[in-house]
Amino acid sequence: MDRLTLRKLYNTEFPRLYEKILKNEDLSDLELEKVLSIGIFLVGLEDTKLQKLGYRLFLLYSKITHDYKPLYEISLNKGFIPISQFIENNLKYSDDYDNLHTIINDITSAKYKWNKSYQTIGQYELFKTSVNLKLKSQIVVAPTSYGKTELILSFIDHDNFNKICIVSPTKSLLAQTKKRILDKFGYRKIITYPEMYNGNDENIIAVLTQERLLRLLQNNPNLKFDLLVVDEAHNLLDEFSEENYRSVILASVIIICTKRNNNIVCKYLTPFLTNKDSIDIEHITSNINWYKVKENIKSELFYFYDLANNKKMILDQYSPLKEKFIEIEVNCLGEDSDVVIKYCDAKNIIYLNSPKKLEEFANELYGKLSLKQSNVLNKAAKDLREYVHDDYELANCVEKGIIYHHGSIPEQVRYFIESLYADIPEIGMLIANSTLLEGVNIPATKMFILDPSRGSGYLSVSSFKNLIGRVCRFGEIFNEKTGSLDYLMPEIHIVKGKYCRTNFNALSFVKGRKILVEDSDKIVDEINNPLLKNNNSEAEEVKKAEDILENISSTDSIIEEYDNKPKTKVGKLCFENSVSIFNIFEKEIQISEELKQIDKVHSLDTVFAVMDYLFFSKIDKVGGEYNNLKRLREVEAQKFYKMLINWRIMGFTIKEMVSEVVNYWNTLREGSQIVYVGKWGDKTRGGYKKYWTDISQKSEHEKINLAIVRLKEEYDFIDNEIVKYIEILHSLDLIEESFYLKIKYGTDNKEKIVLLNCGISNTLTKLLKDKYKNMYQFDFARSTVIFSKELVPKMIENNENGILISEVKMNSKE
Repeated sequence: MDRLTLRKLYNTEFPRLYEKILKNEDLSDLELEKVLSIGIFLVGLEDTKLQKLGYRLFLLYSKITHDYKPLYEISLNKGFIPISQFIENNLKYSDDYDNLHTIINDITSAKYKWNKSYQTIGQYELFKTSVNLKLKSQIVVAPTSYGKTELILSFIDHDNFNKICIVSPTKSLLAQTKKRILDKFGYRKIITYPEMYNGNDENIIAVLTQERLLRLLQNNPNLKFDLLVVDEAHNLLDEFSEENYRSVILASVIIICTKRNNNIVCKYLTPFLTNKDSIDIEHITSNINWYKVKENIKSELFYFYDLANNKKMILDQYSPLKEKFIEIEVNCLGEDSDVVIKYCDAKNIIYLNSPKKLEEFANELYGKLSLKQSNVLNKAAKDLREYVHDDYELANCVEKGIIYHHGSIPEQVRYFIESLYADIPEIGMLIANSTLLEGVNIPATKMFILDPSRGSGYLSVSSFKNLIGRVCRFGEIFNEKTGSLDYLMPEIHIVKGKYCRTNFNALSFVKGRKILVEDSDKIVDEINNPLLKNNNSEAEEVKKAEDILENISSTDSIIEEYDNKPKTKVGKLCFENSVSIFNIFEKEIQISEELKQIDKVHSLDTVFAVMDYLFFSKIDKVGGEYNNLKRLREVEAQKFYKMLINWRIMGFTIKEMVSEVVNYWNTLREGSQIVYVGKWGDKTRGGYKKYWTDISQKSEHEKINLAIVRLKEEYDFIDNEIVKYIEILHSLDLIEESFYLKIKYGTDNKEKIVLLNCGISNTLTKLLKDKYKNMYQFDFARSTVIFSKELVPKMIENNENGILISEVKMNSKE
C-alpha cells in the first residue's frame, strides 16, 4: 500500500473538515467522530508531520467539545504527563472514569513529579540525562517552558564545582537568574559585577553578561572557573560588526575560560539549534555531549489580519496546497487597538519593534480602555509618579491595566512593572519589544504582533520562535487555578495595520520564519560569528575577530605565534576595553606619544579634554551614519555628558534629573534647539535617519516623557562607552582613585559602592541608610549585603514606594 503523505491527505475531503474545525464552525456528531478517527489513525503513523497533525486534531477536538477523554489517552501514550494529570486532577476525569487503568497511570505518573508539578517524559529524560552528565560538557536544546532555569539551578553543585559562572545575555535575565539562585540556595557569594570578586573567594557563583565576565577575567588573571553555563547560547551565532562585538566577546570569554582550565565543564543552553557543530568554537578542543528535546506539546494557532482590506485569516501550516490561509468572516476590524481589545485574554503580550511605536500604541490603547477601580493599581501609579515624574505616561497606563516594557525604561522601574504584571490580575496588557525575547519569564496566554520586525529587518527564525514561546508557558497551561488546556494551542495574532510595514506579505513572512510544516526540515543555523569554526564570515572579519580575541586580555595568550599585537600599553588597554572608534594599531603610537604631555587630571572638564585629545578626536570620520559616538567630537555633547556625570556625583534622583533635563532643553537658544534623541527622533540632520527633534516644538508633557527615556539611554551610553576611556586613563594612573570612583559610581564611599555593585540603586541606598540601618548588614570581605527578612514587611508597613520594595525583593531570598 502506498504510504500516506500530507499531499495525499489534502487530496481527500479532509481539508474541508479541517477548515471547519479551525474556523470553529458547528460540526455534527458524525464529523466530530471523523476528526477523532483521523487523529487516531495519524498519530499511529511513522511520518512525524502526520503524527503532529494527528495530535493537533486531538487538541482541536477537546477545545470544541470539552471532552478530554481522547486527549487523556493520547497524552499518556505520548508521555505528556502534565496533560493527563491536569485532566485527571483538575477536570475530574477520574471521578467519571475511575478504573484500574487510571489508578495505574496515576502511580506511574508519580515518578515524573518535580517541585510540585509534573514533567513530560521529554523533560524527565532531559533532566535525567543532564544529572548523569553533570560533570561533562553539554549542549542542551529544549523549547521555551521546559524548565531551563531549573536545569541551571541543578548544575549549581559546590561539591564538584567551586567556581561557577552563568553567562546571561541581558541585565534583566541576569537579575532574574540571581533572584532564582537566592530563592533556592539563600545568601551566598553571588557575583553580578566584576568588582565584587576578591582573590580569596573559594566558592562563588558569578552571574554576568559576557562584558562583565570579560572585565572579571582581565582583572583576575589567575581566576579559573570549574563550570561555565552559557544561557541563550544561540547568541554565539550572531553577526559581528563594528557596532556589535557581543558574539565575538562571548566566544572570546569562553575560549579564555577554557584555556585557563582544560577541565572546565561547559553547558550551552538554547531553545533552538539544529546542529551540534554550529557552536564549535575556534582555538579550543572540546568533547561535548548533545541533547535535543524533540517533543513539543504545544501547537500554535496563527491568525493574520489585514486592516486596510478588513480581512482575518487563519494559517493552515500543514497544508501542502498553494493556498495556506483560510479566511474568517468578520465585521469591521477597526484599528490595531480594536483587534487587541476584541480578541485579548486575561494576560496578553503585544509586540512592536521600536520603543517609539510601542509607546504610541500604549497611548492608543489607553484611549480606548476604561480606568480600573483598583487600590493596587492606584498605589502602583502613585509610586511611579513619585519615583519618576508626576507626568509619567506609564503611570497613566497602569491605571488602565496596561504596562509597556523596553530597554529605555529605568531598570528599577522595569523590575517593578514586571512584578506588577505577574502578580496583579487587573494588569492584562504588556506591550514590549525585543527586550522580551531573552529570558524574561512572565505570564501571558495570547500574543499580538503589530510589527513583526527586529531592527531594520523582519524577526529571524530563531527570534520569532523565541518570541512566540513567551506565551502559554507550562506555568500558565497547568496552573491549578487559572490553567486551561486551550493554552496548548497558543493564539498568535499578527496584524498588518498602522504599525506594520506597508509591503508586509503574510505568506512570504510565514515561509521566511519556517512556520509551515513543509519548511520545518529546512531550518539551518546561520553562523555569522567569525570565531566559530563553521562560520560564514569573510577572511577580513575573521582577522578582525582574532585580533580582538588575542588582545582582549593581555594576560591570556590564545593563538600560537600570533604576531599582530599592540606595541604600547595604551594600545593593549584599548583592546581590553573594546575600543572600536578607530583602528587601534594605526593610532596607538600617536596616542602613546601624546600621553607624554598629559598630567594627572583632577576635574571633569580636564578628563573630557584629555579623552577628546587622545581618543574622540580620532573617531573615524569616513562614512557611517551620524550617531552617539561621533557626537563625542562636539563640545556641546561633551558638555551634556559632563552635566549628567555631575548629577550622578551629586546624587540626583531620577525625578530630579528629569526636571533638570527639561530645564536644560528649555534654556537652549534658537538655533541649538534641534537636539539628538536617537531612536525617538523625527528629524534628520547630516544623514537619512531620524535621530533628531526640534525640542521647542514639544509640549512640556512630551519633553518630560522624552527626558525619561533619554536619561536611561544616555546613562547606558556613559556606562557602556564613555567609561571605557575613563578606565583606560585610570589604568594609566592619570586619574586619582577617589575621583575615578566618583565618576564611575557617583560616590567614593565604599559602603555605597558595595550596595551599587549588588544592584542596589542610589535612591534605595539612601533610604536604607536613613531609615533601615538595622535591617541589613555588610560583608565587606565578600562584597555582599544581606537583608533582614523583616525589611520588606517593615517597608510595606511604612508605605514605602513599591519600586524600592521590589528592588529589595529582587535582592532577597523569599
